[in-house]
Amino acid sequence: MRQYILLELLALSTIILTDAQELQHVLADSTDRFPRLNFSSPSPLIFHSTFGLLQQWTNTFFPNGHTIAPCTIAKNTNLYHARGDGSFPPSPEWFGLDAEMSYFIAGAMPDSHLLTYRTTKNVKCVYFDGTSASLMDDGSMDAQMLLLHNNSANVPDRPAFSPPPRNDTNGRHLCGHGYADDNCTHWNPLQAEYDRASGLCDFIKEKNLGGPGWGFEGVVRMNAAFELIWCNFSSPSAKLVSWLNVSAPLLDGVESERRPWELKLFSGAAEDLTEPGPPTGPPREGAPSGGGGTRWPGRDHPFQSYSIYEWFHAAAKRYGFMGSFPGRGEARVRIDSCGLFTFHEPALKHQVHARIEQERKLYNLTAPGYWTSPEDENDRQAALTKLMRRRRMQRATAVGATDGLYMRAEVEDRMRTALEVAAEACSGIDWLLTTEEIVASFGGDLYDMSTTLSANVSLLEGQELRSRVARVREVLHGRWIPFYEYPRYTADSLNTAFALFAPESQQALARCKTQYAPFDLSGLPASEQTTYAAVAEVLGAICGTLLPVFLSLEQLWLANFNNVSTPPPEATSPLYADAQLVLSRNKRAIEELMAWLGWADQWTSCTPGCVIGQVCYIPIWPTGGMQMGRGGPPGNGTRYGYPPRQPGGMDHTQEYLWEPRCVDAEHYPPE
Repeated sequence: MRQYILLELLALSTIILTDAQELQHVLADSTDRFPRLNFSSPSPLIFHSTFGLLQQWTNTFFPNGHTIAPCTIAKNTNLYHARGDGSFPPSPEWFGLDAEMSYFIAGAMPDSHLLTYRTTKNVKCVYFDGTSASLMDDGSMDAQMLLLHNNSANVPDRPAFSPPPRNDTNGRHLCGHGYADDNCTHWNPLQAEYDRASGLCDFIKEKNLGGPGWGFEGVVRMNAAFELIWCNFSSPSAKLVSWLNVSAPLLDGVESERRPWELKLFSGAAEDLTEPGPPTGPPREGAPSGGGGTRWPGRDHPFQSYSIYEWFHAAAKRYGFMGSFPGRGEARVRIDSCGLFTFHEPALKHQVHARIEQERKLYNLTAPGYWTSPEDENDRQAALTKLMRRRRMQRATAVGATDGLYMRAEVEDRMRTALEVAAEACSGIDWLLTTEEIVASFGGDLYDMSTTLSANVSLLEGQELRSRVARVREVLHGRWIPFYEYPRYTADSLNTAFALFAPESQQALARCKTQYAPFDLSGLPASEQTTYAAVAEVLGAICGTLLPVFLSLEQLWLANFNNVSTPPPEATSPLYADAQLVLSRNKRAIEELMAWLGWADQWTSCTPGCVIGQVCYIPIWPTGGMQMGRGGPPGNGTRYGYPPRQPGGMDHTQEYLWEPRCVDAEHYPPE
């Protein structure tokens, strides 16, 4: 009995921070029988973040990661490191999990080398979700900077770069033509990246969580595809299998460009540099001081245009789920879902409170987190779109000192648990798989029903109205097959038999909400309790919304449409008006559920679908803004073929983010 009560509480409520620090019931029956959804709840945020781990598609839509997770790189995985010279890589340095990434970053040098390593065993790593390797000051690096600096107050305002000095404190210029080496200032635009990499590796070392050949040995992040910060290149966990000079003969008769962000900069002799701001698309695999410089392909490079497409194409292979259909994502890395840490955890009181207060103002939410809908339908649709995409705007920028102490202690503890061979404290449940199954089960059908119901029902003929009811009923029936047992009924008892509080209805609701409930709920560790609470609340919202929709359509159909010889209703009949009302009410409920869930990435796709040889394009930093060899370099103050600087990260590319296009190598990026 105690376990059953716990399951019901988790399915119907979640603990969130409120002014009174009280338990909030997220789902409460309203007058129209649909649950009221608490948009301040962290559960849909935790659920969707968990679902998207290691998926290029989802994390590109929602770049500001909030999850830190232990992970494992599979044995026999190839790792790639490109360099601009023949020296051995320093430590820490970067691997690309795809050769295309490494080649484009540092494969266009006069003396370019590609080193291929292969893991000799399963290697532990720590993963930051979102576009955590995108060098932009837009929130994508919040989680790793917080782990390094303990709380938000200590994080630098612009963590991605330190801008180049025009003059140092002694009045010396940045190194370039016309200055002797002893009379200029050497500057590495990637120094902040190397400091960050060193800091993360130092955290692992200082906490005795890993070292060469044991424990945690690297950090997995994502921009266009996935990369690995490798803490020590002398580790026996990855063995060098090939070292190739991959320099391609340059094209003759092409005037090469002078770019400030290339080899000489990293070896201590920059070209004339007049642009004070950092590049938006810098290389990353050069050594922090000397050796291994970087030069992205110029117009004299024979593979300039195709290599950028190849990098994007490599990233697209890791898209993962699209349109609620399963995909592999980055399958060479596996998440230990027992040890997930999220910045949405209720214990981070300052951060959670700040998010709730901010979103109350942004999205017209009441104190309990309920949404107040505008009266105008166009305004309502615009507000629902903002709510559905709200994760894109969220940042972990209000982590207080107490929050920070909790964060570091919990991350360390969960990483340490992941090192235990038996890990008896963990349930063994794959929570990523659980969230993926839920999205696969309901995501596409929610979109299908929303689209079917969105057409103006007032313009439908009687037969079309009947077909519309039939279509939505068919979709819902498929979802309730595992849960609902049809009751016996007569014409007089039909409405009672299919009422929300009928025994069959309540039993079906309980089965639906608890379909992934662990048998030993009380035995879950704290981290898994947080994840399961999110899963349970999401299922509670989905099942609690779809059951009234299902029952209302059963009542409508069985009373009026189940006899195939019955003529369709006239537009002036009471039945026609009643059917319109039922469909309209159900449409609004499904739309609000979709906004609460926030699976906007799964309801965005290339329409029509791409043919063989094409890829569905969304803008991915740093490949998304490059016009490599097509129409000249982009403007906005950035030259030399790098993406233009924009405030707010990649938001200037939203046209293609929310309306993706099919592309191939000859039509990349879209125009």
